[in-house]
Amino acid sequence: MRDVLKDLFSRSVAVTDTRDSMIDSSFLSLNERTYLENVSQNRKNEYIAGRFCAHQSMALANIPPVHIPIGNKGEPIWPSGVVGSITHSRGYAAAAVAKQSDVHSLGLDAEIDEPLSSRVLRRISIESEQEWVKAAASGLIQHPGKVLFSAKEATYKAWYPITNKWLGFKEVFINFHEERNSFTAHIQKNGPIAEMKGRYAIFNGVIITAIEIPPPPPENQS
Repeated sequence: MRDVLKDLFSRSVAVTDTRDSMIDSSFLSLNERTYLENVSQNRKNEYIAGRFCAHQSMALANIPPVHIPIGNKGEPIWPSGVVGSITHSRGYAAAAVAKQSDVHSLGLDAEIDEPLSSRVLRRISIESEQEWVKAAASGLIQHPGKVLFSAKEATYKAWYPITNKWLGFKEVFINFHEERNSFTAHIQKNGPIAEMKGRYAIFNGVIITAIEIPPPPPENQS
């Protein structure tokens, strides 16, 4: 699926994905291996696969692969000058990495292509988004609720490294452009970014959503 993943980003972004759930963990640091001693086997497999993809993506971007600690919100802490995003969902993991000089922030999310319950849909969406889900279900998107959920997850992943602030599901309004397999995330919260552009793909039973925020324009020099 790597070609599908690559098409969601610009050439500035290096990506890797895998469906291998039995990756050798010897590349992890001592701290990472210590962390894995206290988690479930499923979480251990996901973590190893995600970090493996991150290391591979850094190497592809000509960035020396290094230890990626976990932040207070469970987010990956990237080395200085690097931006990235990691995702994993039931047997699939992926990572996107870029140099901060080329990309301001990245958001990547993967979800299994299956129905989203009506209860969860009401919890994460506003009425107009629910109407889109109902209308889109009769088209080419088999499970639009899950695509909406994934797009909001990718938005949060791109937002948090810039702001270090929580962004609730209903603080983002997603407008889909199905003819281009893209979407616009409108942020309903004060902050440095009011809008993000994203893309999505559905392939081999996995929904992938991706956001790439370009660097801010240079400040005018007097």
